[in-house]
Amino acid sequence: MATPESRIAVLPTRPETRLLVTLTSHASDLSEAAHTLRSAFEAGESSELWLPLTSHAVTAYIRPFIHSNVRARLDEMPEIPALPPSLAGVHEKIRKYRNTTVAHSQSELILPIPVAFLDAEGRGVKVSGISIIHPMPLAIAESFSDLISVMEDIVDQATQPVLESLRVWLQGQAPETIKDWDHPDFIHATDSDFSAANRRKPAPRFTAYWHVQP
Repeated sequence: MATPESRIAVLPTRPETRLLVTLTSHASDLSEAAHTLRSAFEAGESSELWLPLTSHAVTAYIRPFIHSNVRARLDEMPEIPALPPSLAGVHEKIRKYRNTTVAHSQSELILPIPVAFLDAEGRGVKVSGISIIHPMPLAIAESFSDLISVMEDIVDQATQPVLESLRVWLQGQAPETIKDWDHPDFIHATDSDFSAANRRKPAPRFTAYWHVQP
């Protein structure tokens, strides 16, 4: 009887499989951004979760549009059309927000100030540092949500012909050939070894970190 593992094979390296990997990676980031932003809407603009959730959504959304050592930028791929003008401005606003505020604290949306606390006579009694932070407005978040949705559709439309072409190619491969293809390499380690230091390789390898009760 075939085991579940024997029913899965990793497609061999070809231009189209490399393209599928890149598009799948970008789609994952966009999905993460959409999911996180939905969570922000559910929490509400007045929630203390609004700022961290919208900030993470921005980070996930912008990942496909910055330099990576393991994949092409989404906006430099010939398969991806330009954004419609109605959303290009939203994209640029989100990009700048990520660069100056979320990834780097440089914009006027974050104001750290030294504060003196005074007594009733106006004498200084205490000094403290505080930060005033302006979160993403709801109206911008709603436009951002539309932008993510459009980008997800664009990536999906670019992915479909790749999937179809690979499906046709796959059906022409003999079982004897397919059985020699690689299987995903799943590795198990303890959570004390958790690390993000290793760069992703073309060969499919994934480490699951598990907690071991002492």
